[in-house]
Amino acid sequence: MGECENVTLEMVYKKLQNIEMEVREISDDLHEVRPEFAEKLKKAEKGKFRVFKSIEEMEKHIEGSC
Repeated sequence: MGECENVTLEMVYKKLQNIEMEVREISDDLHEVRPEFAEKLKKAEKGKFRVFKSIEEMEKHIEGSC
């Protein structure tokens, strides 16, 4: 291979390494959960949620809490 091809391959390899690093960083970020969402999940797992008999009852509850 000539010098030009080697330089091109090195550039492509470096770009590939950068892309792989960015993908790893993005993947790590995607698996983080916001603390407030984690609390909601814990409450749901414990069964701390409210059951409504109708849509109207739910709407009244929502309107009353605002």
